[in-house]
Amino acid sequence: MKKLHHFFILFLLCAFAFTSCQKDKAEIKDESTKSEVGKITRQLQMFKQNLQSKSAETMPADSAEWYLEGLLNYEQANNSHVFGDVDFYHDTLTITVTDGQISLDELNNLYNNIDAQAETIKQQSGNEYFTYDIVDLNLITTGLKSGTQNILVSLSGGIIGSGLNYIPFGQTDYWYWGKSLGKCGDFAGLYEGRDATTELQRKFRNPIAVPGAGYFTSVQFVYAMFYDFPDDNNPYGLYMLFYASGNGETPPYEPCLSPEELNYYLSKFDYIKSVKQIPGKTYKTVEVVEDYGGGYGWEYLHDYKLYYGFKIEFAE
Repeated sequence: MKKLHHFFILFLLCAFAFTSCQKDKAEIKDESTKSEVGKITRQLQMFKQNLQSKSAETMPADSAEWYLEGLLNYEQANNSHVFGDVDFYHDTLTITVTDGQISLDELNNLYNNIDAQAETIKQQSGNEYFTYDIVDLNLITTGLKSGTQNILVSLSGGIIGSGLNYIPFGQTDYWYWGKSLGKCGDFAGLYEGRDATTELQRKFRNPIAVPGAGYFTSVQFVYAMFYDFPDDNNPYGLYMLFYASGNGETPPYEPCLSPEELNYYLSKFDYIKSVKQIPGKTYKTVEVVEDYGGGYGWEYLHDYKLYYGFKIEFAE
C-alpha cells in the first residue's frame, strides 16, 4: 500500500509556481518538485515515528491536521485520479484540543482509527484491486482553544481505470473552447451557438449513474478554478480544467478541443466536485463558465460553478 504520492506536494507547489511564467516553471519544475517531494516525505515519516513513540509532546492543531492528512495519503492513496468508478465515504470523529494543541497520543489514536476504517472499507469492497484516491481531513474548530472538536474524514476510493461516469465524446466532437463558436476542425461551421462549455456542462449534468430523486434546500455554490487542480499527467495542458494562454492580446486562432481532450476533462470532474464539496452538503449541479485571465498576454479558461445543498430524497 505504501507508495509515494503527491497529494500536498503537487497542489502546493503548482499553486505557488503559477505566479511565475510557465516557461520558467517548465524548466525548474522537475528538479524542484523532486526535492520538495523528498523533503516532505521525510517529514511525514518522522511524524509517524513520533506518533508511535508514546511521547507526551503536543503540536498545534492546524499542523496536526496537515501532517496526519499527509501521512494517510502517503500510505493509503493512489492520487492518479483516473478511476473507473469512485465511491465516497464520510465520517465525523472527535479529538481533544488543549490550548490549541493536540497531543501525539491523541493523534496516534485518531490515525489508528482512520487507518482501520480504511482497511475495513477496502475489505468490504470485495475487490483486491480497490485503492484510495484521496484522504481528506477537515478539523472543525469552534473558536475555543480547548475542548472536544470534530474532525470530518472523507475518503474516496475505487478501482483504477479509464471508465467514465459520463457518456464519452465521440469521434466528431471537435468543439471550440467557448464564444458559442460551435464545432471546429473538419466540422467547423456546425452547431454555432454551442461550444465546449455547453457540451461539457450537458454531460456533467447527465451522468450514467443517476442519483436518487429528491430536492435541495440551503443551496450554496463554490468555484473550481484551473489553478486549484494542477496535473502533470495531463497530455493537453497543465490542469484538470481547460486553460490556454499565450503572448499578445489574442491567440492566433481559437482553441479547438478534440474528443480526447474533452474526455480527459470528463474523467476529472467527479474528483473535482468531491474536493470542492461543502461539508455536510450534497452535490446538486454545475455550470461550466467561459472565462478570461487578467495577466500578461491572453488567457482562455473554464471555471466550474458547483452547487451543493441539503438533499431531501423522495420516499420510495
